Order: sequence, then structure tokens, then C-alpha cells
Amino acid sequence: MGRLTSAVALVTALVAATTSAADAGNWATPAAGPSTSGGPEVLFTFDDGPNPATTPKILDALAAHHVQAVFFMVGWRFQRGNVDKTRDLMHRILDAGHVVANHTVSHAHLCTGKPEPAAAEIDDARAILEREAGMPVTWFRAPYGAWCPRLAGMVEERHLTHVYWDIDPQEWRTGNAKLTEQLVERHLRRLTGRAVLLMHDTKVATTKALPKILDWIETENARRAKAGAPTIRIVGAPEWAAEMLGADTIAEARSLGTDILGGLAQGLASALP
Repeated sequence: MGRLTSAVALVTALVAATTSAADAGNWATPAAGPSTSGGPEVLFTFDDGPNPATTPKILDALAAHHVQAVFFMVGWRFQRGNVDKTRDLMHRILDAGHVVANHTVSHAHLCTGKPEPAAAEIDDARAILEREAGMPVTWFRAPYGAWCPRLAGMVEERHLTHVYWDIDPQEWRTGNAKLTEQLVERHLRRLTGRAVLLMHDTKVATTKALPKILDWIETENARRAKAGAPTIRIVGAPEWAAEMLGADTIAEARSLGTDILGGLAQGLASALP
């Protein structure tokens, strides 16, 4: 546990330096900062898993297109249901170099009720995910995108980095894969900077829409390249995390061993210039 504790302390200390206050009473946007290429960029993120019934299909689609995403996980999935399969998914996610992030234990609204249960939702989920992942989990997304001064303070006190979103097709609500595909493509077609795309790896609609969205990006980029127009760049999650953490910290984290930081450490290292 000594090396894991060192890794947690290392990454937590650096995230403390990169955490910024929310803008004007809400989480900062653009959610992943400005475009580094100067053109349209998108970071894929998925909430509420991992779900053994649907997440493998999401991972298959991402792997087919060589995309690494951020998975905002809820802690209860490692406490109920088929926990062994859920743990297998955690290993697969890390081995593929995706980023694991905190989405509370039970997807509770953190701006209602007393502060103690809200704090426990964050802290207990972090403990569960760090235990299961064997690595620091310092990225966080509030369920429902909730914001209030109390929650913003909790995030800052814990040196977490909150990750909001810029594109939300709400496939969790509609359950309509075709509509999801159309909404995402419409946003990406007119995108000029960097955007964080919110989807849910627990929804059947997402498993159907995601492969088509990724295919569309490839086709659209081929068309744009032929026309001499800026292509849509998919930002890999390790690349995004490396931007947030910085080269010196990545190098030090890597020295702790990839057995501690998993595939993400390799992805972070490869994302460095």
C-alpha cells in the first residue's frame, strides 16, 4: 500500500494546483478548456457505469476507433449485482488506457439535504474506486451537473477536478439511438473549439449510437480533409489528463510503476511530447 499511497498523494497534490473555481455560479465551460489544435476537438465521457450488460459494447466501439474516454463511475456498482464482472470491466477499462473518474456512490443530488451525506457520497465513492482501480481517482463529475457553493467548496477542499460537459444528447432520457446520433453529429458539425461529450455507458441507446457517431466522424473528417477544412480531432483521455497534470508529475507517477497506475500511466506517458 505504500506505493499506492505515494501515487495518490502525488497526483492529488498536482490536481490541487490545477483545480479552478467554477465560473459565475456554475462549473467552468468549455469543460475541458480551449482547443490545443486551434480546430474542433471532442473528448468522449461516459457516466453511471460500469454496467456488465452494456459497457463492453461501448469499449468495443471505442477500441475499434482507437478512442480513449473518461468513465465517471458510481460506487454502488462495486457493491451490488455481479461484482466480479464489474471488477473485470474496471481492469479492461484501465488496460485500455481510459481514465476512471468519480460520480459518487449512488448518483445522489449533492446540493440538497444535509452536507454530511453529500460529502460521504464523494468520499466513499473515491475510496471504492481507488481500491478497485489501484490508482488515484481525482477527477469528479457531480450527478445531474449540480452546482451550489457548498458542493464547489467540497470539490476544492478535496483537491478534485470537476469535469462538466458541453454536449448532452440526453440519450438517458429519450432512449432513442437515432436521435442521439443526429444530435451529437449536429453539434460536432458546427463545433469550432473543444467540447466534452456526455453519454452514458449504461444505456442501450448509447451502445447503438456510439459506433455510428464514430463512423460519422471518420467519414466527415475524410470529407473535410479533401476540402481543406479543419477536421474534428478526438482528444484521447490520457492526453487530456496529461494536459491537466503536467509532464513532471507524469514522469514521477510513471516511476512508481505501471502496476500501480495501470494502462493510464502508459497512456499518459505516450501523450507527452
